[in-house]
Amino acid sequence: MSGESASARQPAALRHSLRPSGPLALRPVAPARRGLAFTVHGSFASAEADWRRFEQEALGTGFQSFDWLAQWHAHAGAGIEPAILTISLGGRPLMLAPLGIERHMGARCLVWLGGKFADYKGPLIAPDFADHLPHGRFAALWPKIQRALPKHDVVLFENQPEYLGEARNPFVALGGEPASDPGFVFALPSSHEEFITRFRPETRRNDRVKERKLGAQGVLAFRVAATPDEARAMALEILDQKAEQLRQQGIASIFEDEAHRAAYLALAALPAEKGLLNLQVAQLTLDGRMISGSIAHVWHGRATLMVHVYDHAHAKLSPGRIHLLKLIATSIEAGHTHYDLSVGHAAYKESFCDAPMAIFNLVEAATPWGLASAGALHTRLGLKRAIKTNERLMGWYRAGRALLAGKSA
Repeated sequence: MSGESASARQPAALRHSLRPSGPLALRPVAPARRGLAFTVHGSFASAEADWRRFEQEALGTGFQSFDWLAQWHAHAGAGIEPAILTISLGGRPLMLAPLGIERHMGARCLVWLGGKFADYKGPLIAPDFADHLPHGRFAALWPKIQRALPKHDVVLFENQPEYLGEARNPFVALGGEPASDPGFVFALPSSHEEFITRFRPETRRNDRVKERKLGAQGVLAFRVAATPDEARAMALEILDQKAEQLRQQGIASIFEDEAHRAAYLALAALPAEKGLLNLQVAQLTLDGRMISGSIAHVWHGRATLMVHVYDHAHAKLSPGRIHLLKLIATSIEAGHTHYDLSVGHAAYKESFCDAPMAIFNLVEAATPWGLASAGALHTRLGLKRAIKTNERLMGWYRAGRALLAGKSA
């Protein structure tokens, strides 16, 4: 292998994102207690080697993997300054927290990197993190951690899952309120036969009948992209269809934003050996035409579905459900341990998952200047939660959104 660095082989946009800049490029901070040290990286480049090494064993989600966030920042993270925190004990990493500084309402906000591109936000932690920094001790240490980070007026931590794998998320100990949407993740059994027993016999029979009826209309085929070129082409079609369907509902989405689309396509084109994270792009086709498509990522044996779309012309035969069942069967065959349907209430998710996982938001002022902004941001999140957890309010909201979409059309 040549001596060329990993960052030098990146596309120009990503190399620019990875380039160290300013005094924050690497800032070691005095230990907060004996043996415990903090380091703040101001660029992806200075953090990359430690990040890739640590994520090989760390607990967390694929949304905190180096590849996921580096591609997001290169294409869609303009204006957000990385402040990637590592906490180590005796030279051994215990946590990597991909944080950044972003302006909201004129205030400097400490945020998790990833924006709308990350369904879950939080740190990567060592499997034995709680043995060294249990919940109460981490919360007591937080003020010292804040002082090690760049100056900020508001702490704005959104979409923090209660658990990182089997471990509790230490940042949940800092407080906060439930987010408007929970997450839906469930353990996979060792065989497909064991998996389908969670559904009633009539449900399994209906699934078989619908698949036969679809197959009677033409050649029904399910395929997971096998090459970077194929993955990119399939992902582009899926993103186009998802954007159009949301647009018809009056929903502005990241799927029609060129920066976020570029990040998805860049990730889809990554070779499998690039890193720990693998993008899984799949389609269910009828006579070669997509009737359902999905984009998921696999990280540490956990498959997470981020984009799922289906052709409403075939809705009565449930192509989306048939596609999802095949995705899960593929994961079981590959030996994945968990399947994650990500955040957001949906009846079909509850049929797969026994209990949703709580997600938390934390908004608090860090300086007097941040008081007004923190109050406004807290109110915004509270209003969103109030609407999404009240069926009547959500119905009115959807009706208004549909009306506006109709007028726009």
